[in-house]
Formats: sequence, structure tokens, C-alpha cells
Amino acid sequence: MRLTCPACGAVASLEAWANDEKIRWCLKLIAEMPGPVAINVPQYLGLFRDPASKRGLGWAKVKRLLAELKALLDQTEIAWKHKPPRPNSTRAWGLAMERLIQNPPERLPLTSHGYLRAIAYEMEEERKYPYHRQYIESQEPRQVPEAAQEFFRRFGSKAANLEG
Repeated sequence: MRLTCPACGAVASLEAWANDEKIRWCLKLIAEMPGPVAINVPQYLGLFRDPASKRGLGWAKVKRLLAELKALLDQTEIAWKHKPPRPNSTRAWGLAMERLIQNPPERLPLTSHGYLRAIAYEMEEERKYPYHRQYIESQEPRQVPEAAQEFFRRFGSKAANLEG
């Protein structure tokens, strides 16, 4: 039986993949991941490969990336920058991977899971506040009333110095 990697096209027999300890560890870790994530992992890992290179990812790098991804999945919250943390869900990570695979960034290869984390955070944000984004996008930009515009034209910076 010969297996083909969907991300890089590497072809090897099942026995060859099973003989290497790093490969076994990686395949075991992928198999233990939740379905929405596991199904996208091979293509997601392909984003860490330099598109100009003819070489695949080394198994040591794959092992490191999978361990980092597992650590992100095991956390109870998704945190991104200085925003409030959101509950962690495998659904968010799976959808984030799908979105990233379908619309990869222009600059590849990826160097960390930061982009995926940002998308997963956004997915949880959208799930928690589904109408918030729609509301914001539907609002017209606020206009400064004509009287206020006239006031600032006349008094300009002097108005900023006035105390109540």
C-alpha cells in the first residue's frame, strides 16, 4: 500500500512511514486531534513549506509544529494580542484552518501559528457576537453636524483650550 501526502505529494509505502519514530509520533498526534482539525492538518502544514523549494518539510519541523498546535488546542481560551480571551473550541480551529488553506497569505511559508490563532480568535468572536460585525458594517459613518463644523472653522484650536 502506497500513501501520498496531500500537501507535498510525497509518496511512500505505509511500512516506510511506520518505520520512522518521528513519523509515527506525528501520525499518532494527528490521529488524536479532533476531526475538524485533523482533516485539515496535512494541507495546513503545507503552508509552512517554501513554495519555491522542491523539498518537503522535515519531520523534526513537522513534529515541532504539531506539538505547538496541540498546545494551542489544549488551552481553555484563545487569546490574541491584547484582546479579551475567548473560549477555545475545536470548531474554531478547524474553520480557521479551512479559511487559511482556501485563502493563504501572500507571503509564504508561514513561520508560526500566529496567523491561524488570529483567524481562530476571529471565528470565536463572530460566534459570540454574530450580529456585532454586521451592525458595525451596516452603520453609516457619523457626520459632524454643520453647526459643529462651523464652530471649529471659526475657533479652530482655540476651542480645544476652552474649559467648560
